Amino acid sequence: MVHNSVIAYGVSRRKDPGSPAMSIGARATSRFLACRHSRNGARHGIDSREVFPMLLLALSCLQGRPMQTAAEELLALGVDGLQLTPGNAPTEGFLEGLSRRGVPVRTHHGFDARALRAQVWSPLAECLVSSDSVHPPRDVDAASPHWHARVDSGDFHDMTLETMYPGYALGTGEALQRAMDLGLRLAVDVSHLHLQRAAERLPDSVWRRLQDYPHIDEVHVSANLGDRDAHLPLTPDTFGLAWARERLGAGVPVILECYLHRLSHDERRTQLDLLRGSP
Repeated sequence: MVHNSVIAYGVSRRKDPGSPAMSIGARATSRFLACRHSRNGARHGIDSREVFPMLLLALSCLQGRPMQTAAEELLALGVDGLQLTPGNAPTEGFLEGLSRRGVPVRTHHGFDARALRAQVWSPLAECLVSSDSVHPPRDVDAASPHWHARVDSGDFHDMTLETMYPGYALGTGEALQRAMDLGLRLAVDVSHLHLQRAAERLPDSVWRRLQDYPHIDEVHVSANLGDRDAHLPLTPDTFGLAWARERLGAGVPVILECYLHRLSHDERRTQLDLLRGSP
């Protein structure tokens, strides 16, 4: 695997913890491991009876803004940590600042502390990042046929792959069925599943199986109208919201990914209350 600059900045869980730059990754990992889903706890040497909710906000909730500005606004809402996502302008000393404050983080897809984004897949379907979760390739990407061949040969069991929508790998119910048959680790994005349902590509039987699938490492939550991945604010009847609350209570990291740019501070807090199930 070729490591990108995210690794050099120390946010990967795979870097030598002896390096000072690893402090943010080490802290995030240790605090994250304490709240892993009980069904996965044994493989980390964790008492499966200790399950703690962990609600994070994606940096992409304020996509386009400087990383530091976005992080400050999101942390002010009282969440457990941040998902570091591509699409925000780099800020000098960003990771070091989070490390000093002990902010738990999970890295996603092509996050790069020194650029808007990093390349994730090579043309031969080699993963170029060590993020906690990644999108699989699009169907039109050069990596796509190689990715599918590598999945069929047993690759990618050491990473967490996000459920997508038509036009991507893992973008249909048939593809998700195959992923579960293979035991792949998944980050379930309920908004993407809603797009699959709207396109009549997600049978109810697959959705039912996915809800009880034991290898779910993250749940991503936002809303859309069934036509595009719009990252709209949640409503009480947002698809998958009740299930996401259950997963949060079971200790699976749940990440709110709605665009919050136009919402007031109180409206943003209401989004978190909806996800927590607060009155």
